[in-house]
Amino acid sequence: GDHQLEWGLKHRHETFDDVVSEWNVVDSAGFFAPHPADNLGYVGPGGRPDQSITLPYYVQANNVVSAHRSTAFVQDTWRWATDAGNLDVNLGFRAHRWSVLPDPWAAGRNTHLVGGPRAHASFTPTGKPLTSYRLSGGYYYQPPFYREMRGLDGLVKDDVAPQRAIHAVAGVDHQFESKGRPFKLVGELYYKDLDNLIPYEIENVRQRYYAQNNSSGYATGLDVMVNGEFIPGIQSWLRMSALQTEEDLNDDSYEEYYNEDGLRVVPGYHSGPYAVITDTVTFYPGMIPRPADQRFSFSLLFQDEMPRNPDYKVLLSLFYGSGLPYGPPSFNRYEDVLRTPAYRRVDVGFSRVMFSDDDARSGLVSLEVFNLLGINNTINHNWIQDVNGRYYAVPNFLTGRRVNLKVSFQF
Repeated sequence: GDHQLEWGLKHRHETFDDVVSEWNVVDSAGFFAPHPADNLGYVGPGGRPDQSITLPYYVQANNVVSAHRSTAFVQDTWRWATDAGNLDVNLGFRAHRWSVLPDPWAAGRNTHLVGGPRAHASFTPTGKPLTSYRLSGGYYYQPPFYREMRGLDGLVKDDVAPQRAIHAVAGVDHQFESKGRPFKLVGELYYKDLDNLIPYEIENVRQRYYAQNNSSGYATGLDVMVNGEFIPGIQSWLRMSALQTEEDLNDDSYEEYYNEDGLRVVPGYHSGPYAVITDTVTFYPGMIPRPADQRFSFSLLFQDEMPRNPDYKVLLSLFYGSGLPYGPPSFNRYEDVLRTPAYRRVDVGFSRVMFSDDDARSGLVSLEVFNLLGINNTINHNWIQDVNGRYYAVPNFLTGRRVNLKVSFQF
């Protein structure tokens, strides 16, 4: 069949100059947490205990990083027309060369050359010209960016290697009409084998990377989307997604302690005879949810107009997303197994065209209500520590109900 050969080269140089100075201290009602030894009851200054304040978190660094990224690809596409239908096949290969100072172009641990094949095939049956079936897969590598190389201590780990993923995707595209209106259905089922991962955690609204390739995992899911035009030229759509993604850190473990009765002892929480430890058990967590592990999500955007008066329009959007993993600020990934409440939101908007003429002059008034139901959706948590070092999660909420009135003119 006919074929089309394509290739490309790209090179990019990056320089980062990053000054990091971060610290954290908690002060409430005259004490610091963790609470230093008290000095009440001591008369002479020499008899008082040391009152130095220990910061629970302190990072200071000055990083200058220079990196080179080179990519190259070659691919060929073949097309065959048969009695059964039309078949398109694309085969290719993509390579990455990534190097970072102190010697960007020298061979060694700071230079990585990776690459892998990719393939994509689509088939359109002769009797169903509006339906197309797709199958694709390949090796994908992602060299680290600066934030992925900067560890929790603020220092750059220039020996971080590219992350790798093996994709397998099956999909279908189907166009159809309903009540004289055009619609399109798109569905995809995928599985991704993940290796050489760089674990990360969500702190507030930023990502904190571990800066080491000590994790492997997977991602699998299903995406289904239907979009169409209830109004000519204006899209409405519905989308549903299911996702599960987990990872296993290579070197993580934790210990639990038990007393002579076989009951678990939590240091700093239990005291007295109950807290006498007689046995220690080491646990290896295995697979744990990744921060993006949202098992189900649903979204809808609907736009319509009044049948006999198209100057009046309405927009309705719905969104539902199941909870995301989170955990205490300990930077132990195996503790991030709690779930935020589900995200729920309804927005509605109304608009009216006040005037419009052939001279491109127009006027529009619109009323929008965001988060119509006033639901408190959790974005993250503040972790409050008491004098004994125990943490309590206090949720932070996204914006509540908001009303927006807009009047616009164009001349």
